[in-house]
Amino acid sequence: APVRRFESPMRMPAALGAAASLLTAGALLAPPGRTAPAARTPDRIQCLFLGDDRHHRPAERVAEAHAPLFRRGIQLEYTEDLRDLNPANLARFDVLVVYANHPELAADQERALLDFVRGGGGLAALHSASACFGNSEAYLDLVGGQFASHGAGVFAAALADPDHPVTRGFEPFTSWDETYVHRR
Repeated sequence: APVRRFESPMRMPAALGAAASLLTAGALLAPPGRTAPAARTPDRIQCLFLGDDRHHRPAERVAEAHAPLFRRGIQLEYTEDLRDLNPANLARFDVLVVYANHPELAADQERALLDFVRGGGGLAALHSASACFGNSEAYLDLVGGQFASHGAGVFAAALADPDHPVTRGFEPFTSWDETYVHRR
């Protein structure tokens, strides 16, 4: 699937809003001294968003999130193609966002992903990312857990500190989601 860059304004789901806050607050920014990606706009955090064609519909999530994230200085490029996990392509980005269920990661792709993170690139593992790449012990160690099972439910968010820079402007919300259980 080709890399897609989304430009149309749409509403942003709550989970991606929280990710935007983390990215904007600098939690996943490259450390000082990391070489800026060649194709990057200096005032934007460049994110490669790895999805798939399964039931979580990550391409739709990116379409919903693109405009609000863009306004916060975050540029998304979407792909479902694991061949995009190579050193030359990853060098164009500050962050790799994984929201997918790809069962396996080839050795060269694993090496490229790990080298990207070791070199200061950010990794944002969202939701089903813990079900990705079950054949890669190194990836699972990096994510910090592996999907085991899930239930589902409606959850209400409460802001512990609504004046904190990360949460300023967010209102409490409810959201249906899967309750992931992890192993490892």
